[in-house]
Amino acid sequence: MSSPEGIDLLDSLEIRDDDIFIITYPKSGTIWTQNIVSLIFHEGHRDETENITLNDRAPWLEYNILHVDFPSRPSPRLFTSHLPYYLVPKGLRSRRAKIIYVLRNPKDILVSSYHFHKILVKLETPKDFSTFFEKFLAGKVLCSSWLDHVEGWYAHKGDFNILFLSYEEMKKDLRSKGNFLRKGTVGDWKNTMTVAQSERFDHVFKERMEKLPFRFCWDILEDLEPISSSVEENNV
Repeated sequence: MSSPEGIDLLDSLEIRDDDIFIITYPKSGTIWTQNIVSLIFHEGHRDETENITLNDRAPWLEYNILHVDFPSRPSPRLFTSHLPYYLVPKGLRSRRAKIIYVLRNPKDILVSSYHFHKILVKLETPKDFSTFFEKFLAGKVLCSSWLDHVEGWYAHKGDFNILFLSYEEMKKDLRSKGNFLRKGTVGDWKNTMTVAQSERFDHVFKERMEKLPFRFCWDILEDLEPISSSVEENNV
């Protein structure tokens, strides 16, 4: 896991014009996006890409478990992070490098996070779904509050060169339907969350979510407006 000292060191990381940062809240399609973008980066070297680990292709800023020397990496560099806007390297505020921020509907995030906590040794195993549900609503989970994370990045979008994408719109555009990351489906929350829990979730998050321009997709059969279009219209 990251340390306060490691985060402090990131603040002075020199940012290059061709750097790309994939930023997400956990369980929002991070690994999928890492694979997509890194394969684009390695266009022309596809035979070798499969032999390069994901941590080498798109290393984590705050979880640098391989002790990658970021300054010595050749351009273009690709990074991954779950950090909130106020903890990323200050050089990103120059609007030089590009940020891809991937969102996912929070009910699916909640359920996916619950299963993730059950299998990852370093995370506290939840007693049951109801207990984890309440912790998620209170922001007492990995990377804290989902709403704070999304609201923070959107409110400060003018400080960065940032593109907002949604997991659901990427999922709908796939030409093939391979399974990944457990199920990786849209609307899987319905198989775990009770009606009462869904209504409570809506009650807790509704007011703040309505202030965001994003229209989240809760089921794969729903018509979907691209997240990027919603942001552009809100900026007019």
